[in-house]
Amino acid sequence: MSSEDQAASSSVLHRTSIRILVIDDDVDAATGVAELLEMEGHTVAVAHDGAGALQSAMLLLPEIALIDLRLKGEWGLDVMHTLRGQFPNTINIIMTGESDSNTVVKALRQGIYDYLMKPFEPDQMIEVIERAAEKIRLQDEQQLMVDNLAVGKKRAQLASRSKSAYLSRLASQMDRQFGEVAKLSKLMAEQQAGSDIDADFKKIAESVSVNHRQLARVAMWISELDQLEAGSMKASIEPFNLEEITQKVLKAFQQSISAKQLKVSVNCSPELPELNSDPEYFARLLGHLISNAVKFTNPSGSVEIAASVLESGDLRLDVIDDGVGFLPNRRERARTAFTQLGNAPEPDPHGVGLGLTLADKLTALLGGQLSIETSPGQGCRVQMRFSKDIIGSTEAVAASA
Repeated sequence: MSSEDQAASSSVLHRTSIRILVIDDDVDAATGVAELLEMEGHTVAVAHDGAGALQSAMLLLPEIALIDLRLKGEWGLDVMHTLRGQFPNTINIIMTGESDSNTVVKALRQGIYDYLMKPFEPDQMIEVIERAAEKIRLQDEQQLMVDNLAVGKKRAQLASRSKSAYLSRLASQMDRQFGEVAKLSKLMAEQQAGSDIDADFKKIAESVSVNHRQLARVAMWISELDQLEAGSMKASIEPFNLEEITQKVLKAFQQSISAKQLKVSVNCSPELPELNSDPEYFARLLGHLISNAVKFTNPSGSVEIAASVLESGDLRLDVIDDGVGFLPNRRERARTAFTQLGNAPEPDPHGVGLGLTLADKLTALLGGQLSIETSPGQGCRVQMRFSKDIIGSTEAVAASA
């Protein structure tokens, strides 16, 4: 919290002066009450009728209104209702005689905070005012907490945005350097072809090529995150077959799938027609989730991609694995950019903790919602739900067949 915020908090938490409007047609009584309240350190204005009360309230913005129930030619509750229309947060306290006890009950039901029976002792009035003042202080503290949370959230968002922007610039600079590395890698590969190259040289050349591709992917992911957070990525609308897109994405992970001997299945409902959305962004979304599923599934495990149309007409898309899973209370942390839970079966030196973050943001960009079901040792189900607008009509698909 900044020094300015701390000063503001201190002034709210320790303030004793409350703005009070006294409304009484008895001039002497009103003056006496006002003087007593001013001696207690409060800021006070006095009015003797409804019109004067409204004018004074416009200037004072009262936190408490102390209203005589029986004003000359006016009913105090009517004045209260008029004030409430303009100043709904003002705490209203009525002053009344013994004979008005039935009316007091009615007034309390209408939202009066408290009342004073005339004649009252100064200590009685101070006690009632102090209770109301304490309520105001508590409301101030509550509002301050809400404001501080909002400020903290905004600062966190700005910090995250600044970090992403910085990383995006860094990724752009890295990308230019990667171009030079790629040229070197290509040159080394060409030198290997058709010649008797030293085994160490060959290993170095392969390592350069592999690491170049990994770093290029990291730069691409960081740039993607920056664009998503900046809102500069816009989804196009065109028809595509979800199962075909899924199969194409799986081909990119075939080497890892084979190395771990994973069983991978794609189950798209036969009733699912073509989708009307952005095929490239859907491919990216599936790529991030399939990458995670493959990474966090033990050898000989299984991964499933399933799609179906719900009774509501919405599209449900699931990426399911029977891998290591994680504690349900870490789901939000798993969505946080650059966060790694450290639960992968094998260390991943190239992981940067962006998979779920990018999947979550891409799902939102495509008009869907992403949820996670998981528990340790029970795998993970990432479920996305998209509105029925994304689904093309079966008639249109049949006509184009």
